[in-house]
Amino acid sequence: MARSFDVVVVGSGPGGYVGAIRAAQLGLSVAAVEDDRPGGVCLNWGCIPTKALLRNAEVVHLVEHAERFGIKVDNVRADYAEAIKRSRGVADRMAKGVEFLFRKNKITLFPGTGALKSKTTVEVQGASGTETLEGRAIILATGSQPRSLPGVTIDEKTVISSNGAVRNEARPASLVVIGAGAVGMEFADVYAAYGTKVTVLEALDRVLPVEDPESSALVARLFGRRGITIKTGVKVSAVRAGGPGAVVETGEGRIEAEQVLMAVGRGARTEGIGLEGLGIELERGFVKVSPTMETSVKGVYSIGDMAGAPLLAHKAMAEGVVAAEAIAGRSPRPLDYSNVPSCTYCRPQVASIGLSEARARDNGREVTIGKFPFTASGKAVALGDTDGFVKVIADKASGEILGVHIVGPEATEIIHEFAVGRTLEATVEEIVHTIHAHPTLSEAALEATLAALGQAIHM
Repeated sequence: MARSFDVVVVGSGPGGYVGAIRAAQLGLSVAAVEDDRPGGVCLNWGCIPTKALLRNAEVVHLVEHAERFGIKVDNVRADYAEAIKRSRGVADRMAKGVEFLFRKNKITLFPGTGALKSKTTVEVQGASGTETLEGRAIILATGSQPRSLPGVTIDEKTVISSNGAVRNEARPASLVVIGAGAVGMEFADVYAAYGTKVTVLEALDRVLPVEDPESSALVARLFGRRGITIKTGVKVSAVRAGGPGAVVETGEGRIEAEQVLMAVGRGARTEGIGLEGLGIELERGFVKVSPTMETSVKGVYSIGDMAGAPLLAHKAMAEGVVAAEAIAGRSPRPLDYSNVPSCTYCRPQVASIGLSEARARDNGREVTIGKFPFTASGKAVALGDTDGFVKVIADKASGEILGVHIVGPEATEIIHEFAVGRTLEATVEEIVHTIHAHPTLSEAALEATLAALGQAIHM
C-alpha cells in the first residue's frame, strides 16, 4: 500500500533538503528519498569536505611560513590521512545536522533509490525492500555526477574523481589534474600543499575559464610560483596505465604521474529515475523547467544540477525554495540567474558576479572600471595575505554595477556585498556612500568602487 504525502522529494542534496524543509514550513507533508546520506554529494563528497581539506592546506601553508610572524616551528609533519579523516568528520557532522532538520520539520526520510512510476508516484528501492510513495507533487533533485573523457574509466584508484579524492587517505607523490575549473584548481591547491608534484592540464586557453581573464591570469601565476605546473590549450588524447601509475598522452607529449584527477565537469543524473516513461523533456542533457521549476509534466518539478547550469549548491537551494513555494500555491519570485555568485575556494580565493569586462563591452555597454589591489589594504597587509584585487565593472552613464571580480583573501565572503547591491539595484555611488569598517578586507570593495568613479583614496 502506498504512503501518501503532499510532496515527495527525490534526492536530499542542497536543493532537495532545502526544498523539503521549505515545503514543510509551508504546512505540507513531505517525504524525502535519498540513496546516500542526507546532504547529497555536496555535503558528503563535495562542497563541505573539500572546504575542510582546503582549510587544512591553508594551515599547512601558515605553519610553513610561520617565521614571517615571528614564530619558529620545528619538526612539522603534515599528515594527509588525518586531513582526510578530519574532512570526513566535518561531512558526517553536517549530514547529522540535515537529519536533525528533517526530524524537526517532520519530514519522513526514505533511504533508497527513487524512480518515477507516474506523475504522482515514486517507487523506492531500499535495503529492506520496495516502498511506494504517492505525492500531490514531486520534486526531482538527483544532482549530478563526475564526467570523464571518452575512453577513460574513473576507477577511483589510479584515475580518480573528486568523490575519490575526498575518500583516499594516501597522498600521491605526483598528480595530473585534467581540467582547471573550480574543482581542478581546488584539489591542485590541496595536494600541492601536502607536497604532491601537481600538473594541471586545461583544454581552453586559461585556468578558471568562466572567470574574468585578469582573475585567471593572476591565479595561474600564483599557482606557478608555488611550483604547480599549469598547461593550458592542451588536449588529452588518452590516459593509460604506465610509469608510476598512469600516463597521460597529449598533443605536446606524455606526462607520467602516480594518479590522475579527472575534473572535466559534471553531468546530470537523469538516467534510471523514470523520466523517459513520463515523457519529461530534456535540453542538452538537463531537465527542462519553467520559472517555477516545473517540468513538462504538470506536478513534477526539477531543481539543482539536473535542471541545468550553473551547477552550484547555492543555486540549487534557491531553486528548492521556488519549487516548494510554487507547490504550496505561493507566487515565488523567479530566480535571477545573472546574479548567482561564482566562487572558487583555492588559495587565493576567486569570486565573481555578473558580467566580465569583455562580456559587458560585447553587450554594447560603455563601462567604467575600478580596481583596487589587496597590497594597498591595511587589513590584508596585517594578515600577510596581499595577493589579489577587487575589480568593479559599472555602466558609465548610470552607475549600474554590471560585474565584480575578486581574487584574494576571503573573496568568497566579500562578493556578497555586491550580490545584495545588485539585487537592490544599487549604483556605485550608493556603495561609496556606505561606510565600511576599518580595517577590514571589505574596504577593498569600497575602494574599487571609488576607483570606478575616479575617486580612489588609498592608491
